[in-house]
Amino acid sequence: MDQARSLLQGLWEPFSFLPLFGYSCLGVLLGLVGGLLLALQLQRRGWLGRRKRWHHWLLKLYFLLLPAGGVFLGLQAGLLYGGQQQIYRHLDSYAPLVQDVADDLWRDFEAYLQAQNQQALVQELQASSVQSVLNHLAAQYLQAEMLARAPLLEQASLTERMASGLLDLLQAAMLEELVRDTVAQQADKYIGVDRKVVLAALDARVEQLFQADFLLDLLKRQIGQVFKPLYLSLLLFAALLLAMIATEILLSRRLRQWHSALQPTLAQPQMQQGEGPVGPIQR
Repeated sequence: MDQARSLLQGLWEPFSFLPLFGYSCLGVLLGLVGGLLLALQLQRRGWLGRRKRWHHWLLKLYFLLLPAGGVFLGLQAGLLYGGQQQIYRHLDSYAPLVQDVADDLWRDFEAYLQAQNQQALVQELQASSVQSVLNHLAAQYLQAEMLARAPLLEQASLTERMASGLLDLLQAAMLEELVRDTVAQQADKYIGVDRKVVLAALDARVEQLFQADFLLDLLKRQIGQVFKPLYLSLLLFAALLLAMIATEILLSRRLRQWHSALQPTLAQPQMQQGEGPVGPIQR
């Protein structure tokens, strides 16, 4: 109990802000460079040219807005990623303490089985997965239900017995998926554990549930699922920004406000048609 209390108290210790600052600076730098390159690429392709002078110069603000948006997104992404990595390193530092707590629980579990004269069950559990243990318990429940219905089928017809037997076979065939889905749904409903994390725990061996590395890996996966919507929100903001730029370009082109860079090159041959071999034709 003291080890568990010290573990919980240690999780509230302050994090180091130096890695957060480093990841934030890296994110700001990448966002700034990315926004500036995007603005330069738009300018190079001629997509910022408009017929109206005020509109043409207004789009020059892209050279400020795009790098500023990149800095904002880079800062947020750097803080998120740095905080996530800091949490992971903080959890790894408590691996020895978690292992001590898990070892104590495993020894208590072994002592309980020995008191029940079920020492052979320990080795069987170590080689079995959590899913197989749950399937075994569910199979025992189905067998008990079948035995309870047996007296009721003594006076039943052959058709009713065949229907009951087919029902039992169908339940046994769907047992594994039913148990798997039920555990995943209930874990997500009551304790908020992600489905992928629950399925990884079900596929693991029982002894892995008493190993610190495996438990911390499950916890990291759950933390990663918590951070996932935050990363998606940043991607959504970036996609919205790009969609606004694309919409403005398409509307300008449809409204014939597009100032194509090809116009000077197309007008030049038309002017040269009025020139002679020496100079312009005098009329």
